[in-house]
Amino acid sequence: MSPIFLEGEILKPRIENLYVHIPFCTHLCPYCDFPKERLAGNRMREFLRGLQAEWQWAQGEMELRPRRIFFGGGTPTALSPTLLRELFSIAPWGNSEEWTVEANPDGFGITKASLLAEAGVTRISLGVQAFRPADLKWLGRRHSRISIQSAVQAARAAGIPQVNLDLIYGLPEQGPAEWQSTLEEACALEPDHISAYAITPEDGTELAAMIERGEWHPDPENEAVLFLLTNRILESRGFTAYEISNFARPGQECRHHQAIWSGEDYLGFGPGAVSTVSGRRWRNHPDTTRYAESALAGPHPQRVEEELRGEKERRTEKILLGLRTNTGLEETTLSGHEDSLIELERKGWGRRLDGRFLLTARGRLRADEVAAILT
Repeated sequence: MSPIFLEGEILKPRIENLYVHIPFCTHLCPYCDFPKERLAGNRMREFLRGLQAEWQWAQGEMELRPRRIFFGGGTPTALSPTLLRELFSIAPWGNSEEWTVEANPDGFGITKASLLAEAGVTRISLGVQAFRPADLKWLGRRHSRISIQSAVQAARAAGIPQVNLDLIYGLPEQGPAEWQSTLEEACALEPDHISAYAITPEDGTELAAMIERGEWHPDPENEAVLFLLTNRILESRGFTAYEISNFARPGQECRHHQAIWSGEDYLGFGPGAVSTVSGRRWRNHPDTTRYAESALAGPHPQRVEEELRGEKERRTEKILLGLRTNTGLEETTLSGHEDSLIELERKGWGRRLDGRFLLTARGRLRADEVAAILT
């Protein structure tokens, strides 16, 4: 990390957005490509020691003023109450404005919900993914409708202010009727926020191997139908599509995500976590042992990817991320592309509003294609 110099003074980068990756799960899902491993007591202790060292390094290198924190994984709540308390004691996470913790419905009851609430967690993101038993089985999920309901009830009873439900669409034998039923079940639980993602076969996952073996293939046309259905149903239920995959009731948007999408710096902790600070991006080593050993040895965890991002890279990313949101981009950002904007409006993929260019729902279906045109 290079310090910033101003009139003989060293200014540390000010960081308000943190991501903490907890890589442990009770079982491994076939579609997930995030760094993760099965629960093991010695590995969790190793991880916590590494995280403590990384936090101490960051304190010396940056001005940490966390306002928005996201604990992802893995499954943060797979840790025992004792280990969760140790995790929460590493830093003043609870002083932030928003603190999200991901959880799986199975194993998330009032004990852990209360522990999170007492620590200052303001937002719980439940990895529901599906309700139908056949869908849950195909996804390798072990929870049920009952455990989903119980997890939501526990979060509410503990006083956690915001509840998000993660869902996945584009599954085998999941047409519009089946997906509509899933959305209706989710809405019946009265969440504040719903994230809905198309199933994506990432390299190196069991899902990708299934495709190679010819056991399953994605259906892009069906996914497009389900995407538009998602927008229609959730907007009719009082949610706003503020990003391609994210829907919130008024004032319930994930502020951490919004900060990242708007291009703010963020610092990632833990195995495989990505950071973007002062134009530099890096990724921690994804292996827990390598991460912890290098963090303890100093000065910081081993990095497997590091790059200095120039103006062109930052502009391209700004366009890619901005097109995904309901606030879009300032038209001045897209200067030189007037003919393309007119054509996108003609196709019904985008519109102009108060000096900004926004994609319609049909345009968001083609966000990557549109971004390629405008960059």
